[in-house]
Parts: sequence; structure tokens; C-alpha cells
Amino acid sequence: MSSSAMKSHVPVSIVTAHGRQPLKGAPDERLVDMLQRNGVPWSAVAAYVAPKGGGELKLSPSLDKRLQEFEDTEEILLYFNRNVNPFLFSLNNFKIVESDNSEVQATDYFYQKFDNTRSSAEVFLKKLSPEECRLVIADRVAETIREQMPDGGKLVVGVSGGGDSNALLYGLSQLRASGLEVHPIIIKGIPDWDLGVPRAQALCENYGLDLTVVEEDDVKELLGISRGSASLIDRFEREFKGDDFEFVGTLLIRLALLQHAKRLGAEFICTGLNLEDVLCEAMFRVSSGLRPAGFPARRIGETTLLFPLWLCPKRIIDGCFPKYSLQNYDARYPCFSLGRNLYYSLVYAIQSQFPGYAEQLARGLSELSREAPVTYTFDEQLGFHVERFVPFPLRQKFLRMVLDTSVA
Repeated sequence: MSSSAMKSHVPVSIVTAHGRQPLKGAPDERLVDMLQRNGVPWSAVAAYVAPKGGGELKLSPSLDKRLQEFEDTEEILLYFNRNVNPFLFSLNNFKIVESDNSEVQATDYFYQKFDNTRSSAEVFLKKLSPEECRLVIADRVAETIREQMPDGGKLVVGVSGGGDSNALLYGLSQLRASGLEVHPIIIKGIPDWDLGVPRAQALCENYGLDLTVVEEDDVKELLGISRGSASLIDRFEREFKGDDFEFVGTLLIRLALLQHAKRLGAEFICTGLNLEDVLCEAMFRVSSGLRPAGFPARRIGETTLLFPLWLCPKRIIDGCFPKYSLQNYDARYPCFSLGRNLYYSLVYAIQSQFPGYAEQLARGLSELSREAPVTYTFDEQLGFHVERFVPFPLRQKFLRMVLDTSVA
């Protein structure tokens, strides 16, 4: 047998207080890659090598080392540094729960059932038809609206024409018996927003709703920018090179909703932020030393901003109307913000590794946000509500973008 073949048989095992578990690896695979593929956190283990012929175990800082490079090694032992069972929540063994309509399936989603008395976790993969997805979304939208709004209230809804908007409007449409007034609005000014207008119009027509389209010049006026001047994108990129327009876009959507709500005499506005969105925002804030901002309800001045989809995973939202979701994906532009990339990646990692925990985490952060709500005050110079004073350099850059002057 060749030496390379012999090296390929060096066994690798996780050692925990619950026993040993062998891991599969390939000769040319790095140790860190093998850990990742087996769902073992690299930061949780210490690698010890057992020399051939006996002798003491030796600590080996070898995450970047390929398995075939372990010379004169009888065995690689990866000691887990806590007395927990890292495989308790493994997705390797799961039960499939079929859809009520197995012929038309839109998506699937992992759930876990925990039994603390037996220290066990059962994993289920639920197959979902579009109808089942819509029922899930409608139930959660109804729960939020009934908790936060009086019957017969007016709600101004920000839409984009994508899958989230469709699912949100569907859920709200199921509440008409309670007298809920739904007033959808979409804003223009950047290419992917503009592409969503025809889809949003088709959606609203389908639900019997009148869509308000806010043109780019009207959007500029929300920030005090003169009509017919340079585009929003050009202005932003001039002052905030390398930053993501999404952050200003979120502000513009909120200002447009607030303005329309004031015209209608509505006290409530809402957007389609979903489970992953609210968790991403909350994790960013907590990591930055800030309290979670209120969700699913956030009071801003005299108006309350609602997030009816706050407990709805994007995967199930997309399953409601797959065609609209695909069109929305195709129209997206890349995000280069490190923070946005980091926190969304973190949320999806938690959601995928520990099904059900994302919802639990969202509920906990929501409770914290209600116990110590963030307050917003109107900034006279900027013209909108802010949570805290905007630092002078950032304020100057923003005002230069708005006022077209070198010194604001």
C-alpha cells in the first residue's frame, strides 16, 4: 500500500463528554474544511494527535493542515471544549412531513421539537404548497395587526412588487372583515424600485387596492431636494462612495409612508421586513451597544411603524407566490456593505444550524425592545425623526448631498 493511501486512513474523531464520534475526511482536505462540512465549529475544538507506536497526545494547531500531511500520526482527536453534545441539534436525521398538496410544492422548511425532560430534539422537514405558505403568512400577519391596531384602522403599506409585498398584501387582504383600510404605496428613484412598479400595480389590482406611485422628484422633495436636479443615486454616490444606498432608501421609504399617512389621517404605516430582516437589524444594534429598536411596532412621532411579517421566514414568504419572488431576485443589485453582509450571513447561519431558534431569538429581542422602547425626536435641520444626534461630519455629508453645496 502506498504512503498516500495509508495517510488517507488516519482516523479523525470528535471527543466529547458524551463519547466519541468519527468524522469523515478526504486526504487532500484541510482540517478546517472537514470540520465545516461536518457541522463542527472550529472554535469549539482543540486538535490532539496520537503518534504512531504510542506516546503522549500532542496539541496541534493545525486548522490549515491537510489530512494527508499529518506525518506519523495514528489518530487525530478533536476535543470539544465544553461538556455539551454538539450533535444534539444535528440535521442529519429528520422526518419529512408531507404537504397537503404533494403535487404542488413551493418550498420546505426545517422545524425542531425540543423535549428538555429527555434532552432530545426531533427534526422535521415540512413540505409546503403555495396555499400552505399563504396560510402561515396570513396567520402571522393577522396576529400582529390584531395586537397592534384597532378594528377599522387605516394602514399605509410600502410595497415593492416582490414576493414580500405580495405575501404581505395577501395577509392584509384576509383582514377586510375587521374593516381594515389598506393603502399601498411604492416609490421610484432607483432602477430596481422602478422595475417593481408594474408588478406592484398588478398585485394591487388583483387585491382591489389603489396603488399610489411616488415619482422620483416627489421622493427628492421628502429630503428637501429641488425637483429636476441630479438623480438620488448620483447624489448619494458623490458623498457616500462605497456605501450602500439601501440605508438612504430605507429612510426615503419611511418618509414617503409618513407623508402619505398624514394626508390620509392614518396613524399606522408598515413595511415588509421579515424574520431575517428584523434579526439582522437587532443583531447589528446590540453588537453596536444599542438597544433593539421596537418591533413589531415602532412609534415614530405621531405614527406607528408596523412589521407584520416579523415572524415570517423569507423562505416561506417566497413560497406564497414563487413567480413574483423570482422576478424580484432577478432585479436585485449587489450589496457591498460589510456590516449588511456580515449580519445577514450570521442570521442565516443560526437559522440553518438551529431550526426554530431564529424565531425564539426574534421573540426575545422583541420583548426587550418593548420593555425599553427607543424614542425618536424630530431633527429640525434634517427634517425627520432621529434616534440620537447625528455626528457633525456625517450630518455635513448628508446635507451636502441634499443641498448641492460644498459647505452645508
